[in-house]
Amino acid sequence: MKWYIKWIPEKKSNTIFLPESIIEEREVIPRRMILQVGIWKQEVEVEIDSGIPENTIGLSSAIKLPFQLPEHLPYKIEMKGRKLHLGPVIAFMAFKEERDITPESLNAYKDYLSSYSDIRGLIYICAANRIHSSAQTVEGYYYDPAAKEDETPWKYGFFPYPDIIYRKIDVKKPVYDQIISGIGENMFNSYLFDKWELWQWLSPYPYLREHLPYTQQLENVQSLDHMLSLYGEVYLKPIETKNEKRLFKVDQTCGGYRFLDESKGERCFHSKEEAAEFLNSLITHEDYLIQQAVSAKSYGDHRLDFRVIMQKNSSKHWDCSGIIARLGDTTGITANFDRSGIFLTGKEALRKVFQMNEREVFLKEQEMIDLCVSACKTLDQCGGNYADLGIDLIIDENLKVWLIEIHPLYDHQLLLYSIKDRQMYLKVVTTPFEYAKSLAGFS
Repeated sequence: MKWYIKWIPEKKSNTIFLPESIIEEREVIPRRMILQVGIWKQEVEVEIDSGIPENTIGLSSAIKLPFQLPEHLPYKIEMKGRKLHLGPVIAFMAFKEERDITPESLNAYKDYLSSYSDIRGLIYICAANRIHSSAQTVEGYYYDPAAKEDETPWKYGFFPYPDIIYRKIDVKKPVYDQIISGIGENMFNSYLFDKWELWQWLSPYPYLREHLPYTQQLENVQSLDHMLSLYGEVYLKPIETKNEKRLFKVDQTCGGYRFLDESKGERCFHSKEEAAEFLNSLITHEDYLIQQAVSAKSYGDHRLDFRVIMQKNSSKHWDCSGIIARLGDTTGITANFDRSGIFLTGKEALRKVFQMNEREVFLKEQEMIDLCVSACKTLDQCGGNYADLGIDLIIDENLKVWLIEIHPLYDHQLLLYSIKDRQMYLKVVTTPFEYAKSLAGFS
């Protein structure tokens, strides 16, 4: 049901007015309630007023809100005990700094609110440096569903600290700490884990560990020798950086240590001392891990990688919103879902590359989804609240599924420029807001 607010000329500074029709819906209406908007709360007196239109909440004009509350937006209300919650108020943290926000960059997110009529409330987009934790207000641009076609739907203002923050960008640790201290578990995709933390969180569970390449930290040439003796070839990956140019595949096929990377090609160190010197130059600047090299199924001159998009829905349950596949260069070291390669849906790839029939495709996709659901639930227990993840998988020659990486800030646009599936894209960009509404307490 849609609810609207209306400012009522009234001297009392803490009074709200409810329509008579609300009595028919509830046996008892408290005469003093806690009004909540975002995380802002104030105790107010309640008056039933026959002059208030149905589905309208009257606010005394003497109430001094420390933020803007657009009057024409349709809201939802939740009444539990003495609490009247008006909302939802959802902040979409899509920019690092205010200077990054332009009419063009705002317009790029218009599709994200294409299901606004099902969510309602105050939804605004903001930069991380305009979240004012001490004042509990946020400077940003709210979505106006009533905007005309020839005008922007994004309107500037100062808004209440939200019920929920949907995080879509990386921020520096002091900024993150400040935001999380004010919002707590109500920011999703909150903590951005690194590759080593991902291994530490998932590997203790036997079912998940079976699908993870074995991983340990790179300490010296001896730790590299140990992993090479076990697996023949390994990957060296920076624990934190996303720069694929700093990633190496290592084996001993050149009479020594062969290091292969995608930027400088192949180099060979014939002695352990040379290899140790090179490793020291790497780990002096950043921490690395060593990972068992697993080979994806190839198709001609291409290797096959999968991206599984996992999201929490309005029921707060993990669900698969889509699977896409990429046929990339066989010399590629990692699954890099950029604009290069040949893109297919997951089903198309399983049929084409593995020659599967429809039943086999269904069962293999379900196996992939079950693995991803288990990983997502484990991340929720270990690292924070997550609701929108891109998970990279490969399937080897023996049809075993391997979980390679999980991305909390993956690129939604991939669905448009790869398989050009607008329907899947709209589902992916709108589902997090349906979850946010539910997480805020609105059915």
